[in-house]
Amino acid sequence: MSLLAFDTHRAVKALCEAGAAESLAEAVVETVGDAIGGNVATKTDIADAKTELEAGIATVKADIAAVKTDLESSIAGVEADLAESKAALKTDIDRVETTLRAEISEVRTDLKADIAEVWTDVAQVRTEVANVRAELKVDIGGLEARLYRQLWLMAVGIVGLTVALVKLLG
Repeated sequence: MSLLAFDTHRAVKALCEAGAAESLAEAVVETVGDAIGGNVATKTDIADAKTELEAGIATVKADIAAVKTDLESSIAGVEADLAESKAALKTDIDRVETTLRAEISEVRTDLKADIAEVWTDVAQVRTEVANVRAELKVDIGGLEARLYRQLWLMAVGIVGLTVALVKLLG
């Protein structure tokens, strides 16, 4: 039970002077003293509570420091993992870039060869078209010359027939 500075004699005397019987006054003072004394903290109670709180605070601080250390360790691990992933990703990107550049170069070379082949084919077709045109001109020219010759012969024949008819009729 805690100790409380409570002058019980003075309290009994005050109650008796107010008209209470001495036995009643003593019972009331004792009951009040017990009630107050059981609910009042002493300096020792406060010091004990302070010590317990300080110990609790120290424990919480230690727990916070441990959590902080764990978090810092976890963060360092995550940062290391990120750095490793970043390096691996860069390596993969560089490899893909190199592969793509090689494939693009190969396609470019193939296209140049295909284009050169097409131009060669175009040149051959142009030459063949020019040859056919030249042959057609020669053939047409030859046909034209034969046609003129035939027409000339026919004209000569008609003139000869005309002369013969004029002689016969005349």
